Amino acid sequence: MALPTLTPDQLEDIYSTTFNYKMPEIVDNVYNSNPFLGILNAEERILLDGGKRIEQAIIYGKLNGGFYGRGDPFNTARVNTKESFIIDWKLAYVDLTIDGMDDLQNAGASAAFDQAALKGEEAELSLKDILGGALFTAGATTSLNGAEEWIDDGTNFPAIGGITRDSSVQGLAVQGQYDATGGSWTIPVLQTQYGKATIENEKPTLIVVRQNLWDALFNRVTPLQRYPSGAGFDELARIGFDAIKYQRAAVVVDSHVQAGRAYGFNTRYIRLIVHAARNAVLRGWMPTGNKDERINQLLWAGNLICTSPRMNFQQRGLVP
Repeated sequence: MALPTLTPDQLEDIYSTTFNYKMPEIVDNVYNSNPFLGILNAEERILLDGGKRIEQAIIYGKLNGGFYGRGDPFNTARVNTKESFIIDWKLAYVDLTIDGMDDLQNAGASAAFDQAALKGEEAELSLKDILGGALFTAGATTSLNGAEEWIDDGTNFPAIGGITRDSSVQGLAVQGQYDATGGSWTIPVLQTQYGKATIENEKPTLIVVRQNLWDALFNRVTPLQRYPSGAGFDELARIGFDAIKYQRAAVVVDSHVQAGRAYGFNTRYIRLIVHAARNAVLRGWMPTGNKDERINQLLWAGNLICTSPRMNFQQRGLVP
């Protein structure tokens, strides 16, 4: 007796059902796939939004105020204290193509479910890599406006989000702590940039480097700093990342960081804005007109926002 096979419609139902079931897991795994995204996710700084563009207000000035004596008038003059970054949505996709021969070879129900599950895992890995790399790069026409662009003092990126990095109050507020001196990544070198990004009790909370710089720091700190615990550190451990404690910051490894660089983030001022209609959603299965295959795309839209670049730092040209 011949084994039963599935029709194209039945196969499509299996693919759709399996992917719809796996999508929440895929989204969660993508947002916990590197320490930067993992911390933003834990701190609820991955936000869903919509609209034509992303508009994020920043505060660069202070309102009038102060002490006064009997009969003194108040200064009621209107002052501008806010400006807005205006950032475009950036779109990403992962292509899912299933060849007709694969359909034939996986025509049993169990095999079809396995095929769909495998495609889901491939899509998850691809989206992790796409977003993970874009977080640290500059915003080309279609890519994210990443940390390289946000944490700059105007040396490489004269403007960000429509605001020019000049000597005006607004311009100074959007200048990150940038240093390209380079050299050996020692504690004093790290502390210099950490201190520049510190204002009162506002300090960097996450420092991201490649493995060789992390190893160098590991060998330079005390044993107590090598195995920290507490807020932030426990969350990183839960999603599988080791951290070194430096001041208040967790120092972690991410292979997507450019060689010789260190990024120091005050994550309170970092957000990943994701379009509510494109939070890793499937476009839908479609046959192609001139090939024996069915195609689909996993779609994502969003962008990175830093509401206070001056509270973050970037170092380049570092060696262990």
